[in-house]
Amino acid sequence: MAPCMAPTVLLLGISLCLPVLAVAQVLPGTPALTPDVPPAPIDVLTLDAAVVMARQHAPAVRAAQARAAAEAGASDAAGRWRAPTLDLSIENLGPQDLDHDAFVWFTQPLDIGARRSTRIDAAQAARASSLLEVDARRRLVDLAVVDTYLAVVRARQATVLLAAHERAIEDVVSLMRRRVTEGVAPEGDLRKLEAEKARTMIARVRADLDVRQQALALGLLIGRTDPTLGERVVLPPPPPVAAVDLTAAVEQRADVRAAASRVEERRTSAAAERALGATSIAATGGYKRTSGYNTGTAGVSIDLPIGLRNTPARLRAEAEVTAATLDLEQARASARAEIEQALLAARVLGEEATRVVSSLVEPAVIAQRSARAAYREGTGNALSLVDADRVYLDTQREALALQLDAAVASIRARMALGEDPVP
Repeated sequence: MAPCMAPTVLLLGISLCLPVLAVAQVLPGTPALTPDVPPAPIDVLTLDAAVVMARQHAPAVRAAQARAAAEAGASDAAGRWRAPTLDLSIENLGPQDLDHDAFVWFTQPLDIGARRSTRIDAAQAARASSLLEVDARRRLVDLAVVDTYLAVVRARQATVLLAAHERAIEDVVSLMRRRVTEGVAPEGDLRKLEAEKARTMIARVRADLDVRQQALALGLLIGRTDPTLGERVVLPPPPPVAAVDLTAAVEQRADVRAAASRVEERRTSAAAERALGATSIAATGGYKRTSGYNTGTAGVSIDLPIGLRNTPARLRAEAEVTAATLDLEQARASARAEIEQALLAARVLGEEATRVVSSLVEPAVIAQRSARAAYREGTGNALSLVDADRVYLDTQREALALQLDAAVASIRARMALGEDPVP
């Protein structure tokens, strides 16, 4: 074998190994591998770890927790009696020589009947709603983390594959450059290969930039500013998705449960507003000194149920009940549609991932082998080699993307069902 051919043979061997690694990625039941990926660092950041970190860091979740704590305190205080009032007054002040009359009045509003019970019910409903709102906020945070984490994985896969292809093209360019120097190959073929190398490099730079940008977004979500974050992510295996009762799955979702609790909260609030328009009673007692005599007083204050009677607040509260009921209806419909879409995507993409080897990867591998063999033997041309390599690269990227899409669809299906992203 001629010395100048040794690098080419080595390059061909490496190139032919890449499809095998890619095939192993999309075969069901085999560990996911990425071609030419260096050994993962010990402190890898898994998807479930990223979700836990984001839940602890997310300001939206902590804000919902703070509101829930406040509602818990408000619920505990709702059963207390309203504060009494104390009135002090003195009469007959002035230059006249008159006896001063003094009055002390103590008034206690009597929260009896619907006024007190509806207030307590409204506070308890608000407390329950605020707790479910925390779960709903966590779900939104989970969705954002999953999308961003898998975007980092996708961009990193593209970067690794493009970098491997760029190295392979570089070796072929070096061989072609020697052939052009020796006068056995046209310079136009060299320029075509150089253009393909430059195109691959630009694509690799863009993919690397995407990795860094998505890693910054992920770091923001989990509260970490680690420059190596993009290198620490790993492709999670597709989690299992079991058959479920669709109606029950809709009702157990955090957003649906939060919407249902808001309906109950609005109903109890409307009942409390109606009770405020009813008759209120207050007990009054006190002391008075008039004309030198000390006497006690007692009485009852009755608020007559006429006039405004809290009508504006009551009307607004009843409208909120109607709005919350419609929101719940919309939440259930959206949840059902999302679950059906997610289950459909998980099934279709999972089935397609099992066929991608024979339908997509193997033909591209054979075409690349033929083009490289022909070029090595001098019967092929640079354009055919570039086309075969480009088809090979595109099929590898599509196969890896399909594998990731299948994992994403399974994770999305679990989240649509109200389950954790990773079991």
